[in-house]
Amino acid sequence: MKKITLRKVFLLIFLISIVFVSCKELRINLKKIKSAYKSKENMGSIDIEYSNKKPDLKFKKSYDTSGFKKLIKEKYNNSDWIPVERKDSYNNELQLYSEDNVTLTDNIITITSKKEYKENKLYTSGLVESRNAYKYGYFEFNIKFSKGKGLFPAIWFLPISGEPLPEIDLFEMIGSEPYTFYGVIHFEKNNIQSSDYFKYKVSIKDQYSVALDWKPESITWYIDDKEIYTTTKSIPQEYMYIIINQAIGGNWPGNPTDDTVFPNTFEVIPTDISPTLKKGRD
Repeated sequence: MKKITLRKVFLLIFLISIVFVSCKELRINLKKIKSAYKSKENMGSIDIEYSNKKPDLKFKKSYDTSGFKKLIKEKYNNSDWIPVERKDSYNNELQLYSEDNVTLTDNIITITSKKEYKENKLYTSGLVESRNAYKYGYFEFNIKFSKGKGLFPAIWFLPISGEPLPEIDLFEMIGSEPYTFYGVIHFEKNNIQSSDYFKYKVSIKDQYSVALDWKPESITWYIDDKEIYTTTKSIPQEYMYIIINQAIGGNWPGNPTDDTVFPNTFEVIPTDISPTLKKGRD
């Protein structure tokens, strides 16, 4: 009886030692994987997250096109882009959008943000809208932006119906994290605002290419001709127009600091606007 009991004890000790060694090896492997991931992330990796409520990601559901003062379109008859003036701001943003802060030259859209007090606003900046509306297609832009906390450049789509959703964000970035790009689709599901998005760390350089391929069944984002992310969630099936702007301050980017340099610019060159369907917004 004692021999049998001792055998059982030794067998139990042996099994426990195997489990201990296996767990130790597992921890070592996990550390290696984690270390490799961090190294890859520092080189410029993709970081995809899923959420029904992304923290303070612009919350553009408050965007009210009826509050915009449209400039005389005849002034920009030869341009596909129309500057818009708007005093109203959302998300606790600090800017006044003014025509004076936009230049349209040789297919280059330049938005200049300034620290100046105007109409009870601490800053002025620029916003343009596409003259036409689009349904599906490929859209590509070259961009140059400034760094600094409180800067919030974006290229995004809204429905011509005037509804706040769905919304496609081709490109977003906040100036305090200038080398992390975001692409987002906002939509309503079961009467709840939801979103699908990615964030991607880019290498440091002067200019980037950002693009979006919008199909009836999917949307794919590209950065510098590299496919970054594809979603099939609640793809818009309606005409949308494009907005290019740079907001100042607000819930997500935070307000500028003394280190944020003004004036600064957000420069956009539309390099390929190839919609499947297109119509005027009038």
